[in-house]
Amino acid sequence: MQIKRIVPLCLAAASIVIVGIVAVAPAARAQFFNNYYPGFFSVQDPGRLDVTVFGGGYVSDKYGVLQEGVQVEQTLTPYIGGFGRATGYQLWIGEGFDSPLSPGSGHSSRLNFGRFQGGLDFTLLPGTHLWVSGGKDTGNSHGSLVEGDFSSWLWLHSRHPINLSFSSIHDWQNQVTSNEIDLQTIVYSTEKYMILAGGGGAFYAGGFVEGVDGQGGPDIGFYYRPWQMGVTAQAGYGSAHQYGQLSMFKQLNFFE
Repeated sequence: MQIKRIVPLCLAAASIVIVGIVAVAPAARAQFFNNYYPGFFSVQDPGRLDVTVFGGGYVSDKYGVLQEGVQVEQTLTPYIGGFGRATGYQLWIGEGFDSPLSPGSGHSSRLNFGRFQGGLDFTLLPGTHLWVSGGKDTGNSHGSLVEGDFSSWLWLHSRHPINLSFSSIHDWQNQVTSNEIDLQTIVYSTEKYMILAGGGGAFYAGGFVEGVDGQGGPDIGFYYRPWQMGVTAQAGYGSAHQYGQLSMFKQLNFFE
């Protein structure tokens, strides 16, 4: 009974806040954007096309994954970009148990599928981005999904900037929500390269997952500026027992 009372009160309070925001004078809203996001609605000139090629692998006692793909992003305004991403996955399942992509579809030791996504990249602050996308799988997986990715660099002008990133994906085929979080700092930097160290992990819930599963551990990264190329390695322990993970990427930038 208390919950039934609380929910309408919360909705009413939220409505009042929204109405108050909308009721603010247009001049005040324009001044806000001019102060914090100058040229928010202007077209990015010159424009920039970013291409990122990536790949990596994950191995544990229970399963292993290889992935490779490409992301293409075009700037639209100084604060918004549109992107598309295509990724291929090869999933090896230990002991050939039921498919985690489509539970109840039978046993298989290897699954192959592609994932195609599209969405927007929002620059919230200098060094802070939010990517929101939707997509669909093909091959051994046919699920639709929604994904949110966040990355922020803190204390950019210090000797050891810190990067906080996390992502969340919900798959409507197996009803599983996957979440990843990572915290790294630049421990050494020169004109040509930088070394990062930190830690992170992932956790999963929903669908065939009973309760919450996950894993975590320390990681180390290396970025070579002249080639715009980086690599990150992580090892740790969790629901899948010991695991190791390696990720690599290469960036290309084109100004229009």
